[in-house]
Amino acid sequence: MFFGITSTRIAFFNSNGAGLSVLLLVTILGAFIAGIAFKGKSGWCSSTCPLLPLQRVYGQTPFANVPNSHCQPCVGCTKNCYDFRPSVAYQADLHEPDPNWTAPRKLFVSALPGYVLGFFLLVNHPGIALPEVYLRLAVFFVGSVGLFYALQALLGLRLTVIIAIWAAAAINVFYWFSGITLADSFATITGIEVPWLRWPIRAIVLVLSLFWIARTYVKGRQYEEEAVSRPALPVIQISPRAAKVAKQAAAASGPEVRFTGSDKPAQAEIGMSLLALAERESQPIEAGCRMGVCGADPVAVLGGGGCLSPPDEDELNTLRRLGFADNTRMACAARIQSGPVTVSLTPEPGSPRPGGTADFDRSIVSVVVLGNGIAGVTAADFARRGHPDCEIHVVGSESHTLYNRMGISRLVYGRSAMQGLYLLPEQWYDDHQIVAWLNTQASRIDLATQRVFLATGDTLPYDRLILAMGSSSASPPVAGFGRPGSFVLRSAADAMQIRAYAQQHGGREAVVAGGGLLGLEAAHSLHELGLRVTVLERGGRLLSRQIDEYCSELVDAHFARIGMQVLYRAESESLTGAERVRGVTLKDGRTLQCDVFLAAVGIRPNVELARQAGIAVNRGVIVNDRMETSAPGVFAAGDVAEHGGQVFGLWPIAAKQGEAAAVNALGGDLGLTSEVPATILKGVGLDLFSIGRPAAQPGDQVVVDEDPDPAAPSYRRLVLSDGRAVGGIVLGNHPEDVAAVTAAVKNRVEVFPAQVAELQHGNWGQLKDAGRVSAPAGA
Repeated sequence: MFFGITSTRIAFFNSNGAGLSVLLLVTILGAFIAGIAFKGKSGWCSSTCPLLPLQRVYGQTPFANVPNSHCQPCVGCTKNCYDFRPSVAYQADLHEPDPNWTAPRKLFVSALPGYVLGFFLLVNHPGIALPEVYLRLAVFFVGSVGLFYALQALLGLRLTVIIAIWAAAAINVFYWFSGITLADSFATITGIEVPWLRWPIRAIVLVLSLFWIARTYVKGRQYEEEAVSRPALPVIQISPRAAKVAKQAAAASGPEVRFTGSDKPAQAEIGMSLLALAERESQPIEAGCRMGVCGADPVAVLGGGGCLSPPDEDELNTLRRLGFADNTRMACAARIQSGPVTVSLTPEPGSPRPGGTADFDRSIVSVVVLGNGIAGVTAADFARRGHPDCEIHVVGSESHTLYNRMGISRLVYGRSAMQGLYLLPEQWYDDHQIVAWLNTQASRIDLATQRVFLATGDTLPYDRLILAMGSSSASPPVAGFGRPGSFVLRSAADAMQIRAYAQQHGGREAVVAGGGLLGLEAAHSLHELGLRVTVLERGGRLLSRQIDEYCSELVDAHFARIGMQVLYRAESESLTGAERVRGVTLKDGRTLQCDVFLAAVGIRPNVELARQAGIAVNRGVIVNDRMETSAPGVFAAGDVAEHGGQVFGLWPIAAKQGEAAAVNALGGDLGLTSEVPATILKGVGLDLFSIGRPAAQPGDQVVVDEDPDPAAPSYRRLVLSDGRAVGGIVLGNHPEDVAAVTAAVKNRVEVFPAQVAELQHGNWGQLKDAGRVSAPAGA
């Protein structure tokens, strides 16, 4: 568009004042009308403005930063979005490894100085026919491109530097000729002839150009140092076409999976999960924790069930809770080992009511569960399995049935509200003969009379009571917290309230206090909503309790690359703004503007009800290995329970505790002696999993396999203590390795020296068999 419009000046617009006036008028009116019609739609200018590539050559777009000026939520219409940090986006454009992205930009800048020179030499063309003028202009265009690539090959300069040199040459050529016009214009306006004025103009442009080239070189070096903290491993480069052919050939030899409703079967890779394959094939499937415990992605295996990996304990418990037919699998946990397999994304209904055990305590008439989260629902489920006749009441403060609490961040930016988040239908309670009290508060527990009093005025007598009230987000000690614009994010209602507030008040800036898992997920959701986000981390690095220092650097680089800022050793002190939040003051005196302030500084178990009843509490309700509290007949599970001095706040552990509480409440004997914490950072454009001990202790061995590609970093780390796996980290798209590392750490399997060498060469799938086989020869 730029070359086309400007070249028409030679033939038409330079000699036709009326035509030029019409062109300018249409441009001005078009910009004004489109600015009104497409307000807040980033990418419109990027699609229509002929000056945009010229502006990007000089790193000067947009002229003014207007936060939140793009679509809400952002539709990702630009690869390196200039709406957030223009200087970083400019460098990202120059360093982009994708040739399909960089080639047109290199072509434009390489042609620019030759085109500008040819234009000025040919704009007045006495005695030269118009076709010959454009032929000569094409020669200048092609010559400039050829010289650019020749110098790049011969001199070996950085791409950022040679682009800056070419752009500087273009602007100097422009002002060499325009300097004459500017001097003549000065004479026309003032009546003073100063033909020498052209030389100061040319000199000033030259000096500024040299300064700009030097600055571009420095900024480029800084960008490279920040984006890649360690040198990249050697990578064999193949052409995109060859890579595509190789991928197709590999897929063609893999197992065949057919999704019902699809025209043709999909070719899978060995070890690939049904969820990953369904997502690759654009099947309408929900994704949850990807560990087989949340129940977000059940599917029916209509054929070839033996070609899939067998379910582990977590998946079996989830499948039992969901109550679908026996052919149901969790798509994220079922891995393809051979074929063919036939899958339906709609699971089939199972038995309406699971049968209870033949031996149960008939003296237990009523079981009351306080809490409708994963711990409470699991407890109710196992109570019904163990006792087919007793009354079971579940009291939940939220109006929703069980939903995927790990996915609530998407409610901040997603347009479909709760769609896809529900893990159980309302019919589940009726099918299991469980009385659900939703949107209901328990006001008091009377241990002496064994009754629970509800705030509605109802009373529930119990023989066994299971406390699963969960936890709330801790409120930060920040002056002004609680005024409009300040939030926590713990429930679906919190997420939807944040989304509504940001829309109502046109939020542009957001500050998130807390760089933990929930804080980063919440910050990313606000970023997706269209706000410019700053995360405050009071420590020196991200996720220091879950991952090692180098992995923290990779996570920080990811967030910086997408336009989010993290401030370290930064704590909020007070919020500013009279009627609503306008900014935050940090303890070190710095101030930040913000329209939304979100605190993610930890959880606080909901223990007040238990405390008032006289049940022993510390940080949480104190329980033993059987989930028993200090009160007879009262058990606790989930985020409200403190087991072994710890409140874990993790979904898989809450489910296990709910099962143990129910089994033991009915007279069983199921003990939980140790829990291995596993955490996942999800929904932020980066796959991160950690389990067990992230840090090595003296005498431990650390096995690392990495590929620090800035665009898609891969990092796997295993901590061995006395030769056994005690901690692991998986960063990147390695779902099959997550399962292997989880099993290895949970079972503390022995990893032999020969297997360590295989891990260092990238073969992490062998961990699934580690400890189950004898030591390899020479181990």
